[in-house]
This record gives sequence, structure tokens and C-alpha cells, in this order.
Amino acid sequence: MTATVKLYLPHQVLDSLNCPTESSSIHVGELEQASPASLSQAELVSLFENTTEDYLGFVDAPQLSQADLDQLLNLDPSQLRAGVALLPFSAAEPLIQVYQILPPLAAALSMNPLSHAVLLIRKADFLSLKDLPDSPEPIWQTLILLAKQKVPVELIELENPLTIKSPFESSLPELAPALPGRDRKWLLNLLRGYDPRQDLTTIESSPDATALKAGLLCLHDYLDESHEYSQSVQSQGRHRAGDYWHHIMHRREPDYSNAKYWSRAVGYHPLHDELPTAVAPLFERYAGIAHVASWQSRLVQNKRWLLNAFVDCCQECETTADPELNAFAKQVQWLEMLLLLQKTSLDAVSS
Repeated sequence: MTATVKLYLPHQVLDSLNCPTESSSIHVGELEQASPASLSQAELVSLFENTTEDYLGFVDAPQLSQADLDQLLNLDPSQLRAGVALLPFSAAEPLIQVYQILPPLAAALSMNPLSHAVLLIRKADFLSLKDLPDSPEPIWQTLILLAKQKVPVELIELENPLTIKSPFESSLPELAPALPGRDRKWLLNLLRGYDPRQDLTTIESSPDATALKAGLLCLHDYLDESHEYSQSVQSQGRHRAGDYWHHIMHRREPDYSNAKYWSRAVGYHPLHDELPTAVAPLFERYAGIAHVASWQSRLVQNKRWLLNAFVDCCQECETTADPELNAFAKQVQWLEMLLLLQKTSLDAVSS
């Protein structure tokens, strides 16, 4: 039997679009909130409890085009076989890579997919979560809890990729973050309870499994907690991932001299060869801004990324508060941490 789907969009987005009324397996629902991210825990629960559809979908795209909506409404629901489906936005390669490479729970913990994809959640799986804890980000929390229950996730790439532009750049981790607010305590509790041994298919390198947890904590600004785990595997692991996370943690404190000490402890890491390619599109984007573009020759030498040069870049960001350089460095840091998470995870399972 073909699944039915109700796709929720904010009312101000729907006002500018034409939604066909003919019978279909996919219907459109209207949210009073400006974004699905604004839904409260009680409002999200009510939507699932009162729906007759098999899946509820959420689109956080203020500039949704008619062509993208038509594509979503023409989705073949017979493709839906998992409890959660993600339909990536354009330029959502980081999300795709995370979900293809990281183990399921680590992938869910690493980022909020609502900023990177259309989300479809099966009603039966949502209702299996008893007493969903309250949080300001209930959709993301739901996806993490479903991953914890080993509910499968599938990536669905449409025949014509969605042109929705991801808004994630406005919410990237800071280079030198303040302490996370109390509204993120729900996430800290889940990160503290994360056990790589129950998430990874197998563990060949225990230090790298520990470093994976250090990385998730660092990614979300829990620097003290991350430090505890990275320090516990000092000089260990296939490529000393714990030392690399230790380096990033001190860079973000910020303690730049200590960060440089730990970059030397890392020695060579495969990311040194991969980051220049990953960051190349950013260099192209900022090519017309001379004081940002000038960093390319300092960050990349002989086709290799220089960790300590990026420490200097972050220090200049703090000193000058230059908006363009800060925006560039935050995007570099985001790519670096996501790629390092993936490498750490692969090292943990590789013999």
C-alpha cells in the first residue's frame, strides 16, 4: 500500500505558491509558525497524534520555488521505506557525506538536518517515542532519539535536484564560542550518553572511537567535555585523531599557542591533503575580497593544508573582527570538523 504524506510549510511561504487541490498521496499542510524550527514540543506531538497520513514532512525554506514544491508533490511515496527520509537541498554535500559515512546516531548528533534537507518522519516511529522531552529544537531532538532507537534513515535524491538554498551558514559554530546556553542542555545530555561502541558497526581502534565522541562534543561547543575525551587518547589512534580534536579545542578556546603545540603532536593527517580541495570553492567565492583571498597562499603550500596557518587566521579574526574573514574562517572550520568526524569514524572501524 502506498504511503501518504503531509508536507508542512509556513503560511507565508504558501501564500506565494500554487498548491494543487486534486487528490494525491502528498498533501500540503500550513504552519502558523514562521519556520518548522519554531514548533514547540507540544505542537509537534499534536501534529503527529492528529494526522491520518503515514508521514509528516517539514520544509524550512523561506524562498521555496514553485518548481521545487511541484517536485516535492510529485515524489513517489513508494520510495519511502525507512522511518526517516531526507531530501537534500542544493549544496548540501556536507549533510550527504555525514549520513553516508558516519554511523547513524553520530550523523544525527552532528547537525540539525532541518537546515539542509526536507524531512519526512513516519508517524508510527514518532509515536513510538514515549514522553518526548521538551526542548527548543524538538524536530532535531526527534531525529536523534529515532536514531538512538535504530530507526533507519534514507537519503532520497530527486531526479532534478532541489534548488532550495540552505540557510545553515547563518548558524555555523563560532570560531571562539561562548559557553553553550542552557537551552542546549538537552543536546549535552544526549552527547554525554553517546556510546560509539553501540553506534559503530565494529571497532578496530578504540582510541579513534573515543576521539569520535570528543569530536561531536567539540563540534557543538562543549570544549571542556571534548578536552576530557581527546586528552584520554593522547598520541593514540591511526592518525592521532584525538590530538587533532585536542588542537581544534584549544584553537577555539582560544589558546592559540596551545593549539599550535597540539598541531605538532598530530604530525601528518590525511586531512592535510584533502582540505585544500574541500576549501577550494570558498577561495573562489572570496577571490574578489583581497584580504581574505590573500590567506590562500598561507593556508595551502605544496597542495597541503597548514594547521598552524589556520590558527593564525583565526587569531586575526579575533583581533580584527573583520566580517568577511570571520565568515570565511567559520565555513572552513565547519568543513574541517565535519571531515575530521568522518575520518575519525572511518579510522575507528578500519583494521
